[in-house]
Amino acid sequence: MGQRSAQAAISTLFAVVMILLAMTLGGCGSEPSLGTVGEAVAPAPWDLSTPEIAVRSYLDWVSFSYRMANSDIPTATMTPEESVRVDSYIQLNRIEGQGIEQFLDIFEITSVSQETSTAVLTARESWRYRYFSLDTLAYLTEEYTASYDTTYTLVARPEGWLVDRVEASAESEVK
Repeated sequence: MGQRSAQAAISTLFAVVMILLAMTLGGCGSEPSLGTVGEAVAPAPWDLSTPEIAVRSYLDWVSFSYRMANSDIPTATMTPEESVRVDSYIQLNRIEGQGIEQFLDIFEITSVSQETSTAVLTARESWRYRYFSLDTLAYLTEEYTASYDTTYTLVARPEGWLVDRVEASAESEVK
């Protein structure tokens, strides 16, 4: 191989390496996969026997309904008024072609006041969540975290304690 042939081969190899490096660092290649949503697992049957247990059932079933993008799922844990709020959030996500998968990491009850037909429960909560495509079940975002100070108002019904209203104050930006 002559000197010019060797120089041409080295130049070509250098150019190919630089193009590959630019594609990798510059994002011209395919985007890294964030993975796909795992199998949906239904929570334990709801329990509406006390305000504390009813709120936890509500959270479990609402999280499952967000994952399934189906607002009919958690209705047994809430009043029709609260159901409208949950349905609105699910429909907004459906319009955007996405669902949300969320996990409650910390649920710390800070107070409970209970009367015959109403109860107010306050709590501190920490969540992990991420959005996914409803079409492909591929994650659209990395995992986010959010923490809230939350107030739940419940009403007593023949079937048990139902969540009637939720007021949440985020400790930081929620995406």
